[in-house]
Amino acid sequence: MKFQKRILKILLLVGILIFLLPNLATARKTGLTPSEPVSGLQMIISRAETEDGLSNIPKFRVELRNTGENDLILNLGIMLANGRKQYPNAIVLVLTDQDRKSRRLELRDPAAIGGRMDPLIVPLPVGSSYSLPVDLDKYWAAASREIEYKLNPGSYSLVAEFTGRAVSRQSANLDVKGIALMPYWEGTVTSNQLSFETPATH
Repeated sequence: MKFQKRILKILLLVGILIFLLPNLATARKTGLTPSEPVSGLQMIISRAETEDGLSNIPKFRVELRNTGENDLILNLGIMLANGRKQYPNAIVLVLTDQDRKSRRLELRDPAAIGGRMDPLIVPLPVGSSYSLPVDLDKYWAAASREIEYKLNPGSYSLVAEFTGRAVSRQSANLDVKGIALMPYWEGTVTSNQLSFETPATH
């Protein structure tokens, strides 16, 4: 009986390690603690390196990871001109300054839509990830109407949020009505909180 209990404990520990290893690997790679997955989807935001490494304007990267047991299909936003222009506007940012004032930032573009519009669909098989750059210059604080919001020198934190929605048959174009049948990931997943500094310019 004692031997069986010992075996069960070992199997339980192995199971816990198998669950934690992917998250630990991500933490080592980015230096960040990932947020908890939601229905198999995990989101991470990290600081991106600039080409010269000297820019005072911070750049970021958002990564979506499928940590679950089923393949996922994400609706990240919209595409125009038959996919030539892509806008992942289902991802928003929450920026908090050192005075603890938070702003919800959304993509500024497209300012106007004329012609064909399609959903920005991204397949995400088990164990895969999809990442995209984040440039704060392309976002604005829609609620406060701060179109040209600029970072002042100081301390900030940034969180990314993705809300997944299905594509309805009514919104799908006539030649691709079948995309409405896909099992889209639905819900809201939030990234880790990333702290960063904006230095004073001289």
